[in-house]
Amino acid sequence: MKARPTRMVLLVISALLLLRADPAAAQIDPVDLAPGDQLYQIQLVDGSLLIARVSAVDADRITLTTSGGTRVEVQRSQIGEVRPAVGQVVDGVFWPDDPNDSRLFFTATGRTLESGTAYAGTYLIVLPFVGFGVTDRFTIAAGAPVLLGEFEPFYLAPKLQVVRAADVTMAVGALHFIFRGEDFSDGEDVGIAYGVATFGSSDRGLTLGVGFGYSGSDFSSQPVGMVGGEVRSSRRVKLITENYILPDDTGLVLSGGVRLIGDRFSADLGIAAALGDGGGGCCVPLVSVAYQFGGGR
Repeated sequence: MKARPTRMVLLVISALLLLRADPAAAQIDPVDLAPGDQLYQIQLVDGSLLIARVSAVDADRITLTTSGGTRVEVQRSQIGEVRPAVGQVVDGVFWPDDPNDSRLFFTATGRTLESGTAYAGTYLIVLPFVGFGVTDRFTIAAGAPVLLGEFEPFYLAPKLQVVRAADVTMAVGALHFIFRGEDFSDGEDVGIAYGVATFGSSDRGLTLGVGFGYSGSDFSSQPVGMVGGEVRSSRRVKLITENYILPDDTGLVLSGGVRLIGDRFSADLGIAAALGDGGGGCCVPLVSVAYQFGGGR
């Protein structure tokens, strides 16, 4: 049986992205640990995990101060793996950063992946996707449905960050679809080119975007607007909303839900509804999971 081209392309891209995202790149040799303000994620050989700063070192022991202020002495031989801790301390509790803050449910934020960082995930099981930080400011993602028979839309989503400041990030990019199959024997390339700005932090941010659809070299004269937001409500939970203003005032698409946050893993659970002059629809489930590789994690 002949392999389908889009599936082959997706598999090749996925393999390349995940192979380049070396999970050992961020590891630190315990010999190099020195007192300071850097917060580390320290895995002991017995499986225990500590989030702590190094307070003192000697030939055989290291004294740690945990994020809650407890001092712990461990033998160097007890330390299995050390990485920089990616997150912040809130009221004495370590909150890991959202590993997928480069997107809301679907749409991009102004943030990009760090160089060498990759993620893999799926929407509703049938739409796998991958992403990779080529540089700190350029991210590329890709995906394709797996259960649509001969009708196979494959997408590429490059994103370039053009502004990076303390409280604002801006990026431009495209969501480019490639259709192949019996009904599209010559191929048909369509998509949307967009600009997006995110204000605030990953824990409390507002994202505004505007995009123009295109087919081949023809661009729509009417934009799609997007307003999204994210608010961290606890260590492991973030509230997310993502809403679209359709061209020609034809209607709105509204969505809201939560993101469950792990050190590398995240899961999104939400619902979406459409409103318009011709009626609307509710409710479409929004379910996705993703896992991050490489980078500082």
